[in-house]
Amino acid sequence: MDKSRKKIQGMFDEIAGKYDFLNHLFTLKLDQKWRREIVKEIKKNNTPKDYIIDLATGTGDLSLELVKLNPKKLFAADISYNMLALQKKKIEKPALVIIQCDSLHLPFGDNSIDVITIGFGIRNFEFMEKCLDEINRVLKKNGQLIIIEMFSNNDFKTKLFNFYFGKVMPVVGNLISGSKYAYSYLYKSVSNFYSVKDFVNITEKHNFKNFKIKNNFLGVVNTIYLKKL
Repeated sequence: MDKSRKKIQGMFDEIAGKYDFLNHLFTLKLDQKWRREIVKEIKKNNTPKDYIIDLATGTGDLSLELVKLNPKKLFAADISYNMLALQKKKIEKPALVIIQCDSLHLPFGDNSIDVITIGFGIRNFEFMEKCLDEINRVLKKNGQLIIIEMFSNNDFKTKLFNFYFGKVMPVVGNLISGSKYAYSYLYKSVSNFYSVKDFVNITEKHNFKNFKIKNNFLGVVNTIYLKKL
């Protein structure tokens, strides 16, 4: 599966205009609830929240919630220019800084960031483990890394969902977005991704400690809360 920067950037640039609509349609707007829950959990933790990166920020639905934490700076980072352009129209806050960059080369100093979030993005990283090292570099000690993602799950309860996800969503998504590939890629990328357990094991090899996993939907959509050791 091609996860090169050129391929991923082009795909998200292509579907940017319909991205929010399709996300809300396919999740029945549950994705908005999941993002609000992330911010509530960050608030609970008695750790600094002054400098935040929303990595793979897309059109900014998670950034829209994160600004409610009143950080000194919220850096919204993504490789897709078209996605970021939509976010710029959506959020007008002095603390928000929009940056086009990839996850391998974060333009921040060592140990400079309090919180990093990744909403439905890490599955698309071409060199995921190298990206985890880069995230580890910029996070402060005990800094939070929160990842909400769709994970591979072969549980029998997910079989009906997988039919919907693998057969219905690609047809509808590609039709509405005008893309011949993006929503077919979505299903394949999840099917070929790690299980939650395997993913957490990988993060622990890169100097992170998991302290909470929230199962949002059928064990497929999960939010993983990590701290840098």
